[in-house]
Amino acid sequence: MPTKPVYHDFHVHVGETIAGYRLRDSFADLNRLRQRDERPLGAIGVFVTEAAGITLKDKYMAMLHRAQRDYEGKVFWHLSPVQSTAEEVVPLLDAHSDIKLYSTYRNAGLYSSYEVIGRWMQALQGHETRILVHCEDDLTVQEYSAKHPFRHPHDHCLRRPELAEVRAVERVLDLAITHQHPVHIVHVSSPQSALLIKAAKQHFAGITCETAPHYLLFNEDKLKEPQAHRYICTPPFRSEKSRGILVELLQDGVFDILASDHCAFTEADKDRYRDEPEQVPCGIAGVETLYSSVYSALVETGKLSEAELDRLCRIKPAELMNMDELQD
Repeated sequence: MPTKPVYHDFHVHVGETIAGYRLRDSFADLNRLRQRDERPLGAIGVFVTEAAGITLKDKYMAMLHRAQRDYEGKVFWHLSPVQSTAEEVVPLLDAHSDIKLYSTYRNAGLYSSYEVIGRWMQALQGHETRILVHCEDDLTVQEYSAKHPFRHPHDHCLRRPELAEVRAVERVLDLAITHQHPVHIVHVSSPQSALLIKAAKQHFAGITCETAPHYLLFNEDKLKEPQAHRYICTPPFRSEKSRGILVELLQDGVFDILASDHCAFTEADKDRYRDEPEQVPCGIAGVETLYSSVYSALVETGKLSEAELDRLCRIKPAELMNMDELQD
């Protein structure tokens, strides 16, 4: 087991197939990060998304087995029901799991309307299980996608604008306050979204959020580079102005944690449709550099203290994953 201070990553996609592509990394691959000389990876929050031909329970049990076999650290589980009912999901929930819902990705079969999200909150009353939400308003995404054909990687920014995230965040926060149910807003990329979350916390303490290093370190110009298709992820990178404000909001303590949204595909799978960006599997790597990238960019430049980065990458993630041992 690692003896050095670790960092935890609350948002990791590993060991699944997404949009027909097998993710690049296995639990064994991530376990190797625990052996490196730098600050090692500790606990991870892993997603289990219900898929055709297998129940959420069966898929969860299979992934749980692989994790116990191949990963030496603690694993927290984010369960994404698609067909399963609350009656089927509730027995799977304990101190080591919660639920993840999406307000977009209708074509992928992951979409939950705001009404459905509200019904999950009602169904989970008494269980106090946190609900993670990917917040992009699906109608807004459809509207802007119709206006902007996907001909170049940078078009991704136009098709999924900040407005889509802001609208969804506002609706989900209203639901959380109405039902007094804990929610966690994942990969916040818009400063306006972050400010809405900050204000909502004054009304309900059960609201938390995260942003990812790539929204702090990159802007939309990354999607104009020669290998831009390899950086297509959702939400997309934002303007330089928004990136700079996100850093300021991080300094102000608006975000509860940093998490990578690690969703790595092979370069071959990313390159296969480089001239058809809409077909490129959506997601980028990040778990390995979650701590180190922010340390180099913000701590070493004096924009963030090492103690604050430790809070964002170790202490607070451990609390969200109900860990007794903050070091691992």
